[in-house]
Amino acid sequence: MLEAENSQKPVDFPSVSVVMATLGGHQIIRTIAEMNRGTVKPAEILVCIPETEVARVKDLGFDNVRVLATKVRGQVAQRAEGFQHATCPIVMQLDDDILLATDAVETMLRSLLVLGRGHVVGPVFYNSLTGAPLTKIEHGVRGFFFSLYETSVRGLPWGQLRMGALSNIGGCGSVDPRCCHTELVTTAWLPGGCSVSSREDLILEAFFPFRGKAYSEDVLHSYLRSRAGIVHHVAVNAKATILPPERGVTKDSAIAEIRARRYVARTLGGSQLRATFAAVVDIVRRQVASLLLH
Repeated sequence: MLEAENSQKPVDFPSVSVVMATLGGHQIIRTIAEMNRGTVKPAEILVCIPETEVARVKDLGFDNVRVLATKVRGQVAQRAEGFQHATCPIVMQLDDDILLATDAVETMLRSLLVLGRGHVVGPVFYNSLTGAPLTKIEHGVRGFFFSLYETSVRGLPWGQLRMGALSNIGGCGSVDPRCCHTELVTTAWLPGGCSVSSREDLILEAFFPFRGKAYSEDVLHSYLRSRAGIVHHVAVNAKATILPPERGVTKDSAIAEIRARRYVARTLGGSQLRATFAAVVDIVRRQVASLLLH
């Protein structure tokens, strides 16, 4: 357990740049407003948007926002360009639809300051509709079948051991805060929605090779960080809320997801055949769940 987090002593935090890759959706105003109301206000927020969409964010009205018109389109490429323009010693990447708790940035920064260079810290994600953690490690009979699925299909360890784990076919397990006994959990990967690191530890390349939605980009990003010697952590008390991902699947999105997950498996040294099988099963499971909800 980190002394800095336990003591909560006043800290002279370094300035923070926030990099947001966006297409200018309506939710970005609330995301920035909530973050600016936090106990640590970012020195600058770089809104990275394709130059063809700049009109969507021309009237944001925040004194610490800088709009960066990018020549590229795509979450990873826009974010990489934003990283190159960040001026503060600490940089946070943040999706434009995530709401951070008032003390979330401070909590992550406290951990990062103790850890130092070579580390990256993310929050725990919660469902903004229900308030429950997005990831729940189930127990009993239900937990047995969930673990059987995660292990046999996605290649992850059994039960709670899958928290923060990453398989060589791109299967990834998130942290359930109810199962954590420390304020910081070391993981093999971090979700792409939010993380904080030193500017020197940023991955500056646009590493996602496909057009369209960047499926599994956070797995690729985490792999590249790990290869550079950077260690991932989740600050259990840092809370971020987001709408759960849509379950509906189209033919084009299914093809794009399978393609991306095959690429991830090839990059991580896993079986592309097994990655394809896992992707298909995941997609079918989500589609069935979507149909049952409607």
